[in-house]
Amino acid sequence: MTFRRLADRPWRDRATTDAIAWIPPEADTPSRWLTAPEWHARIGAWQQRLLETPNTSGSWRLFEPDPIEFSAALIAIWERGDRVVLPADNQPKTLSALDEAGVALGPTEPGRKSGRTGSPPDHPPQWHSRPLPAIAVSLYTSGSSGEPQRLDKRFDQLDAELATQASLWPLSGRLVVSQVSHQHIYGLLFSILRPLCENSPFSARPCRYPETLYTWLQQCQATGKRMILVSAPPALSRLPEALDWKPVSAALATIYSSGAPLSKDASDRVHERLGHSVHEVYGSSETGGIAWRVQQQAPDWTALPGVEVSHDEDHRLWLRSRHLETPDQWQRQADLIARTQQGFELLGRADRIVKIGGKRISLTAMDRALSALPGVERAQTLTLQRRDLRLAAIVQLSPNDIPHDHRQHRDTVKRLRRELAAHFETPVLPRYWRFVASWPTNSQGKLSAEIRQRLFLDLEDRRAPRWLGEQLHENGWRITLEVPEHCAYVDGHFDGQPVVPGIALMHWAMQQARRLFTLNGEFESLERLRFPQPLLPGDRFEMSLDHRRSDGTESLRLEGESQRGKHVTGRVALIHRQARES
Repeated sequence: MTFRRLADRPWRDRATTDAIAWIPPEADTPSRWLTAPEWHARIGAWQQRLLETPNTSGSWRLFEPDPIEFSAALIAIWERGDRVVLPADNQPKTLSALDEAGVALGPTEPGRKSGRTGSPPDHPPQWHSRPLPAIAVSLYTSGSSGEPQRLDKRFDQLDAELATQASLWPLSGRLVVSQVSHQHIYGLLFSILRPLCENSPFSARPCRYPETLYTWLQQCQATGKRMILVSAPPALSRLPEALDWKPVSAALATIYSSGAPLSKDASDRVHERLGHSVHEVYGSSETGGIAWRVQQQAPDWTALPGVEVSHDEDHRLWLRSRHLETPDQWQRQADLIARTQQGFELLGRADRIVKIGGKRISLTAMDRALSALPGVERAQTLTLQRRDLRLAAIVQLSPNDIPHDHRQHRDTVKRLRRELAAHFETPVLPRYWRFVASWPTNSQGKLSAEIRQRLFLDLEDRRAPRWLGEQLHENGWRITLEVPEHCAYVDGHFDGQPVVPGIALMHWAMQQARRLFTLNGEFESLERLRFPQPLLPGDRFEMSLDHRRSDGTESLRLEGESQRGKHVTGRVALIHRQARES
């Protein structure tokens, strides 16, 4: 095994023939390897940019989606002896909360891409004798239970975790392809730092789509290269059955997943389609890696080497680990565990006890009961403060069980409540339900407080659609929406059969577009707008938004479609204020 600590600066003395990254094929451009001299020139380029950027804080906020540019900027900052702060994303709300955390580097607007054209020009690197900073990176928790919290990671913490992973699962020179963000600790460790410390190449682009993964596996198979896939439950749960995975699965060496436990059904589907079991890693930004499992071997979790696990009489998890800020002290966690012969089982979290209608209930017990029902792949309950405290449920259903209209939605709720009533009293059963096809997460793979708020926004705003998830596609986003039964826009349209007016659909489309894209222009006109058939209260539909810029013009192409067919198609032309005034 070849492993070198970050503290030893393994990026400096790379052989000129070393392949640092694999640049995938694009259009007519074939794939190629980025060599160490080319990568060093990118580090030098960022060093030059840092020299030219005023900063007296000694801290830099780095958000850079491009893995090559990110790794080069990260090392350039470390070589200065400065601290790196990693925002979880580049949404305006996130960045505004970090204004005091240092000077920003990378694209500062959502949807804006980075690349060589917007990056500093190549420059020879400068290796100094300055010590590395005391804090290697500062990250932020996902905010799943409130405001994100800042976490500082020292080099010895990172090196301890990287060494643990390298001893357990050596990369052995294989290509590392990531489907997760390196702005999060899991993606940072597995897709950037491990390849650098173990002298293995990483992909120069994230692998966002299953079709891309299939094509890259074909490339690896044709060139005799084996791939290590760094993934997460959302991506692994969406592997399409229509693709014939067997011919390319031999190019795959290992699959990793983290961020949340993978359902057994999803784990089995990945094993069936890709021919490999998923190595799940359990941990958090605060604790680092704790344990791992392969569900085809056993459902239990096994503690990582060097991690000690125990529990108290309340089944609260206690940890002692080199990955923690204080490695010699036992620390209590919010997770509940039960010891087994082979390791331990996760039972949920201790802080999920609530009172509904004066009755105490464990949300973890409700989640487990819901998840065990037919057709349910995953579920999570939460409390909502309406006139009084009520229970809400987010439920991922199998494709055949997804409701597509008001009647199906009502029948699904009745079925689930009836089956839960065998275990819980009726007053504590969920009142509000959101049925999703895939688990809604942020860029860190977490069901954050912001996403939970978006799922139930229509309860606070009767003009809002019911948001049920979204996925990237080639030129934009595909958003799953539902028409709330009591939507304000259907009032008066019409008495016999209320329908959603076309202007409301356009308003929803522009709201979603302004949230998801960086729209520089303002509304100018509608083109080729059609409403083939009306949307009814309770209808579930997919809204596809494609954002295009070219030659100073900007437009938004939209389509809305449900099981009953198309509901809207058209194009919104946008105009820039300066262009209009001139």
